[in-house]
Amino acid sequence: MRLEREVRELLDLVEPIISFIGEYGRDEDLKDDNWRYACDVVDTLYWVLGEIDTEDFLSDTYLNLEKLKRIVARIERKTGKSFSEFKKRLKK
Repeated sequence: MRLEREVRELLDLVEPIISFIGEYGRDEDLKDDNWRYACDVVDTLYWVLGEIDTEDFLSDTYLNLEKLKRIVARIERKTGKSFSEFKKRLKK
């Protein structure tokens, strides 16, 4: 596990970059996968530091856990594969 200091240092490094791009970037910059991923990383770091509530983090504002569950259900219906069985295999 990382120390809080390390997490904050990473946040201090990345957040100004993504904020600058978000403020002044063009559409092509805002559609860049690296920028989007960095935004997700910053959100996750804020959650790790307790600055984003877990309930909010799981909501459609961030992780959108409910939509992910719907995707799992759709895949189960289409493929006949069981998510529960898949999870059991991961634990072995």
